[in-house]
Amino acid sequence: MIPRSKALPLRPTSSLLQVGSSLSSRFYRHATRRVSRPDGKKLKAQNKEFARRISGWTFQEIGVLRVNNVEHRLTGSSEVNPSLYRIKNDVTYSISLSEYSWDKWIPFALPDKDELQLEFSMLSPFHRLNMAPAGKSDNAVTYGAQFTTPDQHGIFNFMVNYKRPFLTNIEEKRTVSVRHMAHDEWPRSFVISGAWPWISGIAATVTGFVAFSALWMYSQPTEKSSKKIQ
Repeated sequence: MIPRSKALPLRPTSSLLQVGSSLSSRFYRHATRRVSRPDGKKLKAQNKEFARRISGWTFQEIGVLRVNNVEHRLTGSSEVNPSLYRIKNDVTYSISLSEYSWDKWIPFALPDKDELQLEFSMLSPFHRLNMAPAGKSDNAVTYGAQFTTPDQHGIFNFMVNYKRPFLTNIEEKRTVSVRHMAHDEWPRSFVISGAWPWISGIAATVTGFVAFSALWMYSQPTEKSSKKIQ
């Protein structure tokens, strides 16, 4: 008879394990035996280690993720977690994560070929970015990303939604407002090259009007003829 177990995550922080004979004494005794592979090599069975890890996951001794800190700011600014940004701002986002392993918190390392992603979204994501490690301590690692806010004002969310088997879920959302540019924040018209023809046209019109006015005001009026015309 082959021992069977079923593991099912229920909520972000809870799980269910159904075991048959996986934790029986007979199953443990097989942990000391060696099994043969098709290539002829013999390996030690991992029954005991499997039972240890599956029970540890069920009772949340491993695989528990914790969010220590979340920060977002204007790039180069010291103000942390502002509630208001402007379109086309450069923003830096970081999140600190830890993983519980048996009796202590350790830095959370992403599995191979896996990514921790940040979404900057309104109704749909405007940015979806892979975050890279930006710092590490004895019990936490910080992942971060930089991006430019879109040319769209409204209510946006910084969203990290990380769900993987045998790990508790991470659902971290921070809401901010993104405003449009104020009137005094737009560049001056003489800086925009596309406005130069219009500025030249205005200058030519004003110059022509002033020149015409000067000629009209300072030109000598014509003499009136005294001869009577029949």
